[in-house]
Amino acid sequence: MKHTLSFLILLCCTLVSQAQQPTLDQTGSIYHAYPTPTAAYTPVPDGYEAFYVSHYGRHGSRWRTADEHYEVVVNLFDSLYQCNELTALGQDVRLRLHQVWEDARGCSGNITPLGERQHRQIAERLYRNYPQIFTDSAYIDARSSTSLRCALSMSYFTERLKELNPTLQVSRRAYSRYMSYIAHTSAEAEAFCSEKAEWRKDFRDFEERNIRPARLIKSLFVHPDVIKDPSGLMSGLYWIAADIQNTELKLTFYDIFEYEELVGIWKTINARMYVCNAAAPLNGGLMPRQAIPLLKNILDSAEEAIHTGKPAAHLRFGHDTHLIRLLALLQVEGCCGAESDMEKFHLAWQDYHVAPMAGNLQLIFFKNKQGNILVKFLLNEEEVKLPIPGESGPYYSWKAVSKRMKELMVSE
Repeated sequence: MKHTLSFLILLCCTLVSQAQQPTLDQTGSIYHAYPTPTAAYTPVPDGYEAFYVSHYGRHGSRWRTADEHYEVVVNLFDSLYQCNELTALGQDVRLRLHQVWEDARGCSGNITPLGERQHRQIAERLYRNYPQIFTDSAYIDARSSTSLRCALSMSYFTERLKELNPTLQVSRRAYSRYMSYIAHTSAEAEAFCSEKAEWRKDFRDFEERNIRPARLIKSLFVHPDVIKDPSGLMSGLYWIAADIQNTELKLTFYDIFEYEELVGIWKTINARMYVCNAAAPLNGGLMPRQAIPLLKNILDSAEEAIHTGKPAAHLRFGHDTHLIRLLALLQVEGCCGAESDMEKFHLAWQDYHVAPMAGNLQLIFFKNKQGNILVKFLLNEEEVKLPIPGESGPYYSWKAVSKRMKELMVSE
């Protein structure tokens, strides 16, 4: 029992931070742009061939969610420029902010050209890696959140599949009825994540320790005291700096920050995402259980495909929070670290690894002539393990996986 527990802890907790610090772009948290996968895949066991894929993907790279997030910062710099309150660096930052605003104005919340390319490229790699799934006239069932950026991600993804094989039969839908599993959140979960939740008090103290704006504000403004909310302004600049990697802009704001300042802000966002979505003991399993309707859809849809022979793919397009919850519920390797000390959350779990822009989970199904079925899990197109015995490397018996899924769907 002791050895089994140790194995599960090692499997679920990726202590990446002990080996390396996040890159500048990774400090962007959930704004980290999708990394191109590089790992080679484990050969498929002899006699097996891919026949079905089940997928849940986050929308691709986007601009910030509302114009006001840009306007508040730009207007502040403009007003202080009129009063000669900007330092030389502050004046330079103001000019850069106007470039960002010109690019983002009227586009907030929408997918960027990079986000389009991400989904087209993910679709193409899926097609090239498993051509047996996308045979002539194969039926593809695609469903999306009602969010425009998710619906467009679905369109870009399936459009590329159709370009590669025009005979594919693709159904695309973004109806409210699908939100019950694509983006489910209960009233209890919303209350737990609200600003009034009990755990928020400790979190606010944690934020205060990690977000240290004094040096930055002093570097930008002649009289730093004119800034009434320095932490808020620092966070606003941070998000703009983080999101540039998702655009076509050829500029940066990383130079105005010290690396440790970026890491400090990232730790606070990572902590909030961890508590509100992942396997943090603080939420008592409430947040991973929000993915039960999604897991049920995945299980039921797979059984349908296995027994009827179609569709060849179920593609779902949603949001980072719901992807994170699904991965935590399934206890996917690297996505289910359990840590109670807020100062160590970033060692147990890293949001930029789990759910970058266009992050996705793919279940690739294989079968042999005897009708045996194996399934492989890909997180962001990289092979990952589950805490169940594998048949061969990352390949699991579908019987064992489906049994485990049914167990997970039983609410505690």
